[in-house]
Amino acid sequence: MQTRIFSGLDLARGMHAETLRRAQSAGIRPTCSVLLDATNAGARAYAARQQEMAEQAGIALTLLAYESDPPAIYRQLAALRDDPAVDAVMTLYPLPQGVDAIAAALAIGAEKDVDGLHPLNAGNLLLGAPSRGAATAQASVICAETLFGDLAGANVAVVGASAVVGRPLTMMLLDRNASVSAGHVATRDLAALTRQAEIVVSATGIAGLITADHIAQGAILIDVGISRRNRQILGDVDLASVEGKAAAVTHAPDGVGPITTACLFRNIVDAAISRHNKP
Repeated sequence: MQTRIFSGLDLARGMHAETLRRAQSAGIRPTCSVLLDATNAGARAYAARQQEMAEQAGIALTLLAYESDPPAIYRQLAALRDDPAVDAVMTLYPLPQGVDAIAAALAIGAEKDVDGLHPLNAGNLLLGAPSRGAATAQASVICAETLFGDLAGANVAVVGASAVVGRPLTMMLLDRNASVSAGHVATRDLAALTRQAEIVVSATGIAGLITADHIAQGAILIDVGISRRNRQILGDVDLASVEGKAAAVTHAPDGVGPITTACLFRNIVDAAISRHNKP
């Protein structure tokens, strides 16, 4: 069996087109303020790429540097929350030292939170209510459905328990009636857990963590983790090891990554439409 390497680029382009259509149909040009560490070259480059891609979806991204200290940053976020010209606010990681992710989300407010970190949005997801979920978790579900089909009854192992991927993803999978197992840093025998799964989603940032020993024959692997070694971008899956045993593996970074961006832009348009439709 030849392992399929899945790219999300075409799917993301289609999502961008649909997001643009929705914005145009609503008669709006959504705006999002993106805060970043201006001294971090990687963050600047990433934000600039996002800004360029957002144009394809009819979204205006404004890049802003974080203020100098946590109290000033919280005030900066609150000012953007109260600015009627801003539809959404994003905080790029890593957050400045001393800034708490939940406190930042609270300062942004649920209405303009597009990362799914505000307790109201995260709580709605937990309860199975409509919510604006984390983009990477949404993208992982889309990849799983594209490669596997209907997830009802599917055995899925989620490796990693972060607030932006593992935890929200588990809830999204449960909403689709999947049977979900969670693996994390304290899991005693990760391979025993993941070998039972038809789909393995790994989001740890540990290069080569998932090998042939971790998977069942014909498993589908959703590789969310990204790490860098000797200027190479590596995923959580050891591609050489799983070749011929996995049915499909998402490319790192062009599998889940482009779809994550498309989901983020969709969240921004959702936020804008919601704001503009308020009485």
